[in-house]
Amino acid sequence: MIVRGKDIDAKKVENPRGGRGSLLNMGYEAMSQFSGDIKMFSVVNLKPDSSIGYHIHEDDMEIYFILDGSGVVSDNGQEDILYPGDLLITKKGEGHSIENKSGTDITFLAMIIK
Repeated sequence: MIVRGKDIDAKKVENPRGGRGSLLNMGYEAMSQFSGDIKMFSVVNLKPDSSIGYHIHEDDMEIYFILDGSGVVSDNGQEDILYPGDLLITKKGEGHSIENKSGTDITFLAMIIK
């Protein structure tokens, strides 16, 4: 199965997860149609001075893979900076957030797994 990026509508999300600003989400929803454990697979474009608010993953885990730009993350309350090629893994029961304090977009792959 091939899913073409040009066929996916990017969705603008305002104040994601209680954060501020906006992001563009290209959700590859075809990934969730299979019997595997992937609940969400998206390319996210987080705009300057925007953030995804801190949230806990009660029943799943999430992975961020930074493709472009850099962002300040909270990994269970501990702040750090992620750069292209860095991976943030938030396991079941843990929490995280990401904030774009730069003047350029951050692009990252986000995947939620059961």
